[in-house]
Amino acid sequence: MELIYYGLIAGVLSLAGGLLVIWRVKEIKKIMTSLLSFAAAAFLGVSFLDLLPEAVLSVDEPHAVFIAFLIGVTVFFILERSLMKYLNAGHEHTESDDHTESLPALIILGDSMHNFLDGMAIVIAYIAEPAMGLTTAFAVAAHEVPQEIGEFAILLDRGWSRAKVFLVNLFSSLAIFAGIAVGYVLIDSFASWLPYLLAGVAGMFTYIALSELVPEIHHRARHKHLYRVLVPFIAGLLLIGYLVTF
Repeated sequence: MELIYYGLIAGVLSLAGGLLVIWRVKEIKKIMTSLLSFAAAAFLGVSFLDLLPEAVLSVDEPHAVFIAFLIGVTVFFILERSLMKYLNAGHEHTESDDHTESLPALIILGDSMHNFLDGMAIVIAYIAEPAMGLTTAFAVAAHEVPQEIGEFAILLDRGWSRAKVFLVNLFSSLAIFAGIAVGYVLIDSFASWLPYLLAGVAGMFTYIALSELVPEIHHRARHKHLYRVLVPFIAGLLLIGYLVTF
């Protein structure tokens, strides 16, 4: 029951930033380019300041961690090409949509996997020391908030309704309980794999940021809006870095 409680803390608090985006949706749409820049930074920050360092510090030989990172990038590249070829066949798309039509599916899948691994991390911390389970739950929520802000903004920008965005992210957050269940039952088997799974998710998030979001930002901003793009990007990196350190 304590683990379920910790999962609720992490899940509910992580959705708080996204709910703010939904609540102020009209204002949010006016600064969407800046929010996309913030989202790209959040994905990169979580990958390189949180997931990868955690994975590297958890193993004796980090070489395999970076292989797992590349596998994560490759898996999402294959998945996106497959989605674009088979699921969107026969649909007309503008040139600007070519590299973003599969973005919602990639974000939801990547976030669900991240939440699943967060659930496993809470279990591992709890078994090591029960009080650490609560600390880990708050840490999960802290670094999820800026990421959720970016995800909500992206899905709203793709034309999703506020209700659909909230429900999809709510169900995605439930993956944390699946991670808790699997981690609790199979802790001995999965503990050794967790660093490589974290690195794989870091690769997926990096792919989303650099292959999907950055090109979209360049397309929207074109030759204008230098500070409107750079300031939120740097702010996103600094925020993730502070939250991870904190």
